[in-house]
Amino acid sequence: MNIFQIFLDSSLMAQIIITVLIVFSIWSWAIFLKKLFDFSKISRLGKDFLSNYRFRNTLKEMETLGNMLEDNPYGRVLRSGLDEYKKLASSLPAGAAPHVGGTDAALNELSDNLRLAMDKTKLAELAEVEKMMPALGTFVSVSPFLGLLGTVWGIMVAFLDIRTRGSAHITVVAPGISDALVTTVYGLLVAIPALIFYNIFRTRINKLDTELSKFINEIFGLLRGKLLTRHEQ
Repeated sequence: MNIFQIFLDSSLMAQIIITVLIVFSIWSWAIFLKKLFDFSKISRLGKDFLSNYRFRNTLKEMETLGNMLEDNPYGRVLRSGLDEYKKLASSLPAGAAPHVGGTDAALNELSDNLRLAMDKTKLAELAEVEKMMPALGTFVSVSPFLGLLGTVWGIMVAFLDIRTRGSAHITVVAPGISDALVTTVYGLLVAIPALIFYNIFRTRINKLDTELSKFINEIFGLLRGKLLTRHEQ
């Protein structure tokens, strides 16, 4: 079965629908390959960062991670936390930091800025990996409806031909039925892979969200403790 010949033998309406679906298919595969590369890079650089980060016990040692603080989401989250820590620490009078059990509510509120800064960076990272996901979701939703449109159009043409020619012979209804089936098949061939791609990347995004949240909790506990007892640094 030659799909190109089927396309050429279809009606103009069916060809338009099929052309749009082909564009959607190429676009969804391009998104798939781009996202596959992006997540592979995030995974590789993230593992390298975490394996090096675990051996850093002080803030100064963490700052020596260099480019690892910039080339992956975990590093950028840590960098935003370190930058916010420096800003908050420099804004407090020397020797004024209370112990954790102290009553300085203002300092406790300031320490929450550490989490806010890292959460803001996390949201920016998630927004970056979310790019093109709405387009993929649109292909999943729209493609079956375009196929259905072709189906309804083909059946309508078939019945119009029956009324016009006064005959229900197979040669009369075959073109309309053919268009109906072809557009349905094309719609499903676009929607099914796009749905698989969407679910794969949605799962990975959710996993990254969870991992970054855990990492933020870890860094927040460390930096907050350092801020409250900075006279020991």
